[in-house]
Amino acid sequence: MEEIEIKFAVKDTKIITEKLRKLGFRVTVGRHLEKNYLLDDHDGNLQKAGKVFRIRKTPSGRTLTYKGPISAASKLKHREEIECRIEDADILLPMFEQSGFKIRTEYSKHRTVFEKNGFEISLDETEAGNYLEVEGPSDADITKLGEKLGYSETDFVRRTYAELIGEKRSG
Repeated sequence: MEEIEIKFAVKDTKIITEKLRKLGFRVTVGRHLEKNYLLDDHDGNLQKAGKVFRIRKTPSGRTLTYKGPISAASKLKHREEIECRIEDADILLPMFEQSGFKIRTEYSKHRTVFEKNGFEISLDETEAGNYLEVEGPSDADITKLGEKLGYSETDFVRRTYAELIGEKRSG
C-alpha cells in the first residue's frame, strides 16, 4: 500500500487542535505514548537504501512495519508501507536481534490522531519538536488541507522522525 504524507512543524498544539476541530476533524485516538524501535542489519543496509523496518508499541497494540524508500518524484512523501499487528513485541525484538538485526534507533512520542474524509492526521510531540503528520488521498488534497491550516509548500518537512530526532540528539 502506498502512503502519502507530509509533516508540518507545530508551534502551538492547542491552536492547531482548535483549527482541526473547526474543520470538522475528530479525535479517533486520544493522546498516548508510542515507543518505536527501528531495526537494521549490522551494516545499516536498510537505512542506506532509505527503508524502514519498525516495531511500534502503543497502549492499543503492537505493529511491525516495513516502509520503502521515499519517492523523489513528489514534494510530499510517497512510499510503500506494509504493516501488520503483532502479539508480543518483547518476544519479537530479541528474535530479530538473534537473526542479525539490531535496534538502530529507539524513540518515543506522544501522539493524538484526528480523522475526517480519508485524512488521518497525527499530532506528534517528540523530543525534536511538535509536528503535524498529514496522510491523505492525494498530494493536491494534502496541500489544500495544509493551506487551510496555515501552511504552504515551504513548510513541508520530508525528513523522518528518526532523522529529526537523530539530528537533535547529535546537535
